[in-house]
Amino acid sequence: MTSLRKEGRKNRLLGCRGLPLALAAAVLALIPVRGSAQRNSNVATVNLSATMSSSITVTAAPGSVNVALLQSGVSTASSPVSITTTWSIPRLFGTITEYAYFTSPATALTDGAGYNIPSANVSGSFNAGAYTAFTGASPFAAGSSMTLFNTSFFFFFNNPATRTDSLNLQINTTGLNLPAGAYTGVLHIQAQVL
Repeated sequence: MTSLRKEGRKNRLLGCRGLPLALAAAVLALIPVRGSAQRNSNVATVNLSATMSSSITVTAAPGSVNVALLQSGVSTASSPVSITTTWSIPRLFGTITEYAYFTSPATALTDGAGYNIPSANVSGSFNAGAYTAFTGASPFAAGSSMTLFNTSFFFFFNNPATRTDSLNLQINTTGLNLPAGAYTGVLHIQAQVL
């Protein structure tokens, strides 16, 4: 009987140890096994398109210039106009010409009551050069323009580029017989690329 007792005890011990082993095996079976095969996603693509836009801009400051007119004589503006021209032109070569102009040769400035200062009596000094009357032609106005600069550009050397220039203004009232009053006008500054 002793051997039967030993055998029963042995079976009970194995049964008790078997339960934890079965639980441990079940837990291990639930843990995901890392596969050894490599997986790659699909390929996403993006099409690129790049455009370099042409641009040329002109800014002038100050936006308002005062001239204390003499009854008969030459008067100089209170301050020069600073002109900044910036361009980015995707061409191999070309020419940029900048003009200052009034829309009408007969009325560069007016008092609104019929008394006018013609563009021929207004002159400009570009970058401290000689004063020139606004009597030239441009693509924007005939007989009331002044060419400020004309420069060639080469894509590999000076494009894009920026330049800053100065324009001093004078008004000559000699022989106009103008009455006292406020005379106003608009000077346009514009560049053209060819």
